[in-house]
Amino acid sequence: MLSESSEKVGLGLIGLGWWGGVLANATEEGGAARLVTCFARNEESRNDFADKHMCRPASSLDDLLSDDEVEGVLIATSHQSHRDLVEQAAAAGKHMFVEKPLTTTVADGRACVNAASGAGVVLQVGHQRRRTAANRRIKEMLDAGEIGDVETIIAHQSVPNGFKMPEEAWRWNPEQSPLGSMTSLGVHKIDTMHYLVGPIARVSAFTRAGRERPIDEATVLAFEFDNGVLATLTTSFFTPVVNEIAVFGTHAAVYNTDGGAKLSVQRREDPSPEDVELVPVDPVVDELIGFARAIRGEGPVEPDGETALAVIAVLEAAVKSAETGRAVDVVS
Repeated sequence: MLSESSEKVGLGLIGLGWWGGVLANATEEGGAARLVTCFARNEESRNDFADKHMCRPASSLDDLLSDDEVEGVLIATSHQSHRDLVEQAAAAGKHMFVEKPLTTTVADGRACVNAASGAGVVLQVGHQRRRTAANRRIKEMLDAGEIGDVETIIAHQSVPNGFKMPEEAWRWNPEQSPLGSMTSLGVHKIDTMHYLVGPIARVSAFTRAGRERPIDEATVLAFEFDNGVLATLTTSFFTPVVNEIAVFGTHAAVYNTDGGAKLSVQRREDPSPEDVELVPVDPVVDELIGFARAIRGEGPVEPDGETALAVIAVLEAAVKSAETGRAVDVVS
């Protein structure tokens, strides 16, 4: 929450699909901000959304960006629209929360970071999986030396959205979803790995091309980190829900399952894993509280544009690896 002396931060929402609704609900639940206005190109959609979430429908993007009550904007639109919206919002002096990935190319991501820096506004990116209770606890254990020297990481994030996405969904576009679900899902795990053990230096990509759809059905990435840690990451839009990450160190192995709600630890001297008690947290609510606090200067921007840019650099290298069949160095 904000300090008692702070008023709720006024926000405008751009993009009113399913995830836009999640962000609107999380804003209300968090209590640090309030949704002032919303915009989508479809008038009926924005009117219905405004009625449901008790905010004003903006007649245009300019209308939203010129609203004096709007201090920050939430951007929940297609990946390739992010750069243009960030540059317009920065020019209007608005702080920005952008859903992940920030962009799909390093060049566009750098332009976003530069726009925010030049305007002196907050740029936060929606890599909320680092905020799950399990990942926060793993980070604490790593920092305390409880896991020891990390050797390997295994991560998997998949959902069967490929069986229910409408034909016109932009996620079917390979340019908006390079490597299929890796762009929408896997980037969460890339950010989490960076958060836990540091930057990825090199990547090799293996993909299964779509047989009935234009995007890859499954993608597996192999990573080598700057510090020598090795890792693998699997994603798919065509398998049951899996959201887990395991970190294997010289002292212990830790297993984050159930989307970050559960954590178990297996000590080197004891082969039987034991559950770790966690304090439940909604990572989406938590990140929007963090966004409001950052706008007020009461907390850090997590993750910021530079951090998100490092994730895009890995994605860009992975795309190149898939195209060439070779391991590719990560360059941001």
